[in-house]
Amino acid sequence: MRGLVLVSLFLSACTLTLEVVYPGHRITGLRTQETYCTAGNTRVDFAFDLEGRLDKVEFFWIPEGLTPDQARLEERYALSGPIHAGRVKGWLEVTPEGEVLAVSLTSPGSLSLRPQGVIVEPLPDRRLWLRGYTGGLAGPFVRAANWVRPDSSPSCDPAW
Repeated sequence: MRGLVLVSLFLSACTLTLEVVYPGHRITGLRTQETYCTAGNTRVDFAFDLEGRLDKVEFFWIPEGLTPDQARLEERYALSGPIHAGRVKGWLEVTPEGEVLAVSLTSPGSLSLRPQGVIVEPLPDRRLWLRGYTGGLAGPFVRAANWVRPDSSPSCDPAW
């Protein structure tokens, strides 16, 4: 009996802790081409590796040196999925002034997400950031390994 009292006292001192856990997708290897033309519109290619599945991905086309939480509303855009694991490729169509006209991507095993538009104010050097969502929970921000700079040469033809 005495042992039962000790066990009940011990159990009454225990607490249950619940923790919200990151849903499990992972974005790595985000890269973009390095230049865009100042004489006309350019499709800035990007690619990344995805582990898991995304319901949505946010794009942040922001000036170099800023972080996504500093992005203005017109510098953000989200595409809704599903986006499946594997190598994900796409492009942002940008004007010489830095305006994003469209975003498109494809992932293995899913239909491509059709181009959709958003406008941002012109600034010369920019960097692409992403953030994925699974089950409504946001993953971490992922920064492209390189920034994108304008190319004003008459022979501008950015290729990846």
